Amino acid sequence: MKKPYKNGILLAATSNSAFAIGTMVANIAEVMGGEVDIFYIVHDGFTQGELEAFARVAGGAKVKFISFTKDDFAKRLKPHTNNQNILNSPFFSRWTHMAYGMFEPLLLLDECECIVYLDFDIMLLKGIGELFRLKGYHFSAHRGKSLLNPTLMGYNGEFKDCRVYRSGIVAYYDTIPNPKECYNQIYNYSAKYGANDQGVLSLLILDNKFKVKNLGYEYTSSTFWRKSIGASIIHAWGRDGRFWNNELVYQFWGEIWDKYYQKWLKCGGSEYKGGFICKANYAIERIRYHLAYKLGYAMIENHTTIFGKIKLPFILLAIVLKHRGQKIEYRKIIQTKPNLKVPPIEHYEDYRSALAEKQSTPYRLGQALIKATKTWYKGGLIKLYFEINEIKRDKKR
Repeated sequence: MKKPYKNGILLAATSNSAFAIGTMVANIAEVMGGEVDIFYIVHDGFTQGELEAFARVAGGAKVKFISFTKDDFAKRLKPHTNNQNILNSPFFSRWTHMAYGMFEPLLLLDECECIVYLDFDIMLLKGIGELFRLKGYHFSAHRGKSLLNPTLMGYNGEFKDCRVYRSGIVAYYDTIPNPKECYNQIYNYSAKYGANDQGVLSLLILDNKFKVKNLGYEYTSSTFWRKSIGASIIHAWGRDGRFWNNELVYQFWGEIWDKYYQKWLKCGGSEYKGGFICKANYAIERIRYHLAYKLGYAMIENHTTIFGKIKLPFILLAIVLKHRGQKIEYRKIIQTKPNLKVPPIEHYEDYRSALAEKQSTPYRLGQALIKATKTWYKGGLIKLYFEINEIKRDKKR
């Protein structure tokens, strides 16, 4: 039986963030060029004026509104537990119940073939219509570095050491068997092991052996623009790192974001009145852009197989050449766009805490490799062997 809709986008936000997803709808409607059949707007108390603004800013796409309050979340949880203290858990001290709005596609796949969920702090630079057209998968998502435990603190089962799927962008396909039963599983996991959207999503996927298209970093790129060249998506994650409340993020991306925000306002949408609450943060992104970190991370990723070890020298050389090219390109760009010049890392508010990343295993491995290649004629490569073993011992300790 043919479904009413083929391609859907689902966005979710509490009442004080209508402007954020209104801006996203304007952005998606323009960049996607009519590929989206329907926008599902999951909300908690949007005004009638905001609902009307969404209908206008969406262009020719259908808009469907889904109410999702804290009480709704509690009702979904109730069949699985009598303990409602989950709403007072550490997870909800940082995020709201709307984090679970991302699972609403599981209730909508009987009317739409594919629904892509996007976090409310995302901006598209390019269309992502290719996600609608993927075949043979149940989900698309980006696999992160964190493990299922401690992400889901109460879980200690067979998948506890598996890496989690991140929840910033998740595509749901109607190939998922019994999606409404999967929806119940999500709340059952939350009752058993604690609330965490990424944790329970990952457990659902692993437990049911669902097939997932792993999305690369072009779909999960950060606001540090030098890491985001060629990306489809910019994700302004973190409470103090949004397009609208972080001064440096706005300096990099404000011209583009404001274009769509103004469209939202012209359609009668609500304003953002909070101003900047942070000058610059996420210095860790800058440190992970260092050549040492890139090289060390590649060494870790490729050392476990014989084929990986054979191709590793070529991978490392490609990283060095690309890094050098990026430095040259950066100097050219800031000559014509001085607003994109990144400030000294010491100016970031979280600079001191981010320095710990220089003691991480990838960074130390990369540093050791750079040092060894510079002193190869003094036996640097032999010393590298012993230094790598020392770093391994430190990691075990």
